[in-house]
Amino acid sequence: MKIGVIGAGAIGGTVGTLWAKAGHEVFFSSRHPEKLTDLLAITGSNTQAGTVNQAAAFADVIFLAVYYHTTDDAISAAGSLDGKIIIDATNAYIRHPDGRPIRHIPNVSSALELAQKVPYAKVVKAYNTLAPEIFAHEHHNADPYALFYCGDDAAAKAIVAQLIVDSGFMPIDTGDLSNVIHQEPDGMFFDKPLVVDAARELLALVLARSPD
Repeated sequence: MKIGVIGAGAIGGTVGTLWAKAGHEVFFSSRHPEKLTDLLAITGSNTQAGTVNQAAAFADVIFLAVYYHTTDDAISAAGSLDGKIIIDATNAYIRHPDGRPIRHIPNVSSALELAQKVPYAKVVKAYNTLAPEIFAHEHHNADPYALFYCGDDAAAKAIVAQLIVDSGFMPIDTGDLSNVIHQEPDGMFFDKPLVVDAARELLALVLARSPD
């Protein structure tokens, strides 16, 4: 699979490296691709780095792992995303330039916003519910952590589910993209490092409480 990583930081760099080690072709990108030399040195021969536009053109799957407030810039730099699968790992947090704490923006879904902005792409929400440290150090466990995902395109979701397995986690499908509120900040699945059985129990509980 050809994967373009937009935002090669703690999440993008880590998860992209796991995919590269699983045999996928990974194109890392950022606003400063010249700073990705060290990342390429540890990720193997099937990786490269460049601009956001180059990564988007290269890839069948886009991994969007940028700060929420830079999403529009990333989309603009990518160019056409029509037909692409976009794995949205963003969360609607705001970063204050004056040093105040990062905070969640209430009543905002970064995934639903993204789906409106790129209507001809296939958005799947995943990789946003766990901390970077877990992706870095707790992958491929004997009893793997669950990773929740959702989206509206069945074929795109199947590809993302396999990528989740390839990165060392177990996919838990939470349904259509309309269910993404449960995965994003303040949701029942957010920041829940659970093994598979516990994750399935939680999913059943949440779905039982949801209106028809």
